[in-house]
Amino acid sequence: MRSECLAGAGADKDRIETALHQTWLHVHAPQSECAPISPSLGPGETEGIWLALEEPGSLLVVDDRLARRYALFRGIAIAGTVRLLWTAEQKGLIDDAAQIVQAMAEVGYRMSIELLEHVRSKD
Repeated sequence: MRSECLAGAGADKDRIETALHQTWLHVHAPQSECAPISPSLGPGETEGIWLALEEPGSLLVVDDRLARRYALFRGIAIAGTVRLLWTAEQKGLIDDAAQIVQAMAEVGYRMSIELLEHVRSKD
C-alpha cells in the first residue's frame, strides 16, 4: 500500500513522505505473504485486509465496495473516507468535512455531501 501512496509526484506524495519521515505515520506490512483475495481487488486493498486479519480489533480504512464487503464478511471493522472526515471534524482536527468532501468529489472521488449527511445522521 505504501508504494501506491508514494507513486507519482505531487503534494499528496510529499505530505505522506513528510509524515513518514517525522514518524507520525508508520508502515506495517502483513507478517505473511498476501495471497490474492479476488482479481477485482487491488494490491493495496488486499494487503489492508490481510493486515487487519492479523491485527484483531483493528479498523480498516477502505472505500472500495468489494473490499468493504469482504472485510465485513470476515468480521473486520471498516470506515471510509467520509466517516474519517466526519470524525476529524467532530474532534476539531478539520473545520469543515463538507468542504473537503465537495472538493474531493469535484476531482473525481465517488463521494457526495449526501453521503456525509447520511454518516452524520447515524451518529
